[in-house]
Amino acid sequence: MRDEEIVERITAMRQRDSVPARIGRHDVRMETMRLGAAVGELTTIFRVRDGAVTLLRADRGSFREDVAAALLDAADETPDELSGRVHVQPLTVDDLRLDRVVAYRSEMGWTGDPELDAVTTTIAPVHRSEVRPDEPTAAFEDNIGMLMRLPINTWSRPPKPRADTRQLDDWPGGRMRRSRRTAPWPAEYLFTEVAPDLGSGVRVEASDVRGHRLVVSRSWDRLTGTLTLPGTDTELPVDVPRLAAWPALAPIFAGGDVTLATLTGSGRRERDVLDVTYGTEEGGIEVPALRSLDYCIDLLDVILRELESWAVFASRSDAVVQVRCEGDKLLWLETPDAEAGSSVGKYASLDEVVQMLTVLAREDRSAVAELEDLTTVIWG
Repeated sequence: MRDEEIVERITAMRQRDSVPARIGRHDVRMETMRLGAAVGELTTIFRVRDGAVTLLRADRGSFREDVAAALLDAADETPDELSGRVHVQPLTVDDLRLDRVVAYRSEMGWTGDPELDAVTTTIAPVHRSEVRPDEPTAAFEDNIGMLMRLPINTWSRPPKPRADTRQLDDWPGGRMRRSRRTAPWPAEYLFTEVAPDLGSGVRVEASDVRGHRLVVSRSWDRLTGTLTLPGTDTELPVDVPRLAAWPALAPIFAGGDVTLATLTGSGRRERDVLDVTYGTEEGGIEVPALRSLDYCIDLLDVILRELESWAVFASRSDAVVQVRCEGDKLLWLETPDAEAGSSVGKYASLDEVVQMLTVLAREDRSAVAELEDLTTVIWG
């Protein structure tokens, strides 16, 4: 198609006029519109040259002429044939936190005209931590739209480091499922909202775009595991507080330098916490998670609402106290003795159960055997 015909077809398909402009050394056409709070002011720039279209978009009022000029310059270095994969190259613009250009032939289209879409290359600023060079275009667009929810058209945004993640062990009821394939997650979300609450013994694998492979599990109030360096069999130990995991692990996923010092973090032991598993007929079984003592005490009200509801509380050294609702406001309280194949317990008041949970959390021991009027239950 002739360049003039391309401009005419774009105008007809989009049903709006574009304005000729000059950005850097490039002749382009521009559109600006306001699309509501979610998108804000959207600037669309397209350059038509030699029968091909180069497309840029900036939303939320984030358009900058110097960024657009740098992107168009980079587009001149993009291969003509992208073969269904993204092309990534460096980008340096003052006061811009995004440091890479990604170029791709969108499989989602932009005009609704397949012939125009076939000759259109989309370019955008990204961060080195967000995209794997030469990854399939379809996978990258999934990351933009559904998985990472990468706001690729917001040029003023901070980087959103990516972690290609899979769960290696079963975690019934957990936030993830065991999988052989990885899926991209926002790394910060993974290590602030998911990994700190991993079930005991559940391992998660997360890789950055450079190929660092991290495998961690929760060890009480810490995340522990190994980091394998890209292209090697070298493994470094990882041991960080679970609630401060992201500050410690961010350099891996943000594209920074990785040293042994970054993979270990000191921190105070968490106080007044217990590992708790509970089940109700209505809600099913909740997976083991480390919770505050206050949470565990409040949970007793949930257990008391439904006959046969139960909860198991464990301390750091695996001392155990468990309760079960066996009647109207009636709690059976016990502590198991696996070696003896039995447990000791009693029907307890709410105050007695609260006392036992407090000792379990603060003294790391079960005090059930110190109560009066106990009954021994032989298993089996």
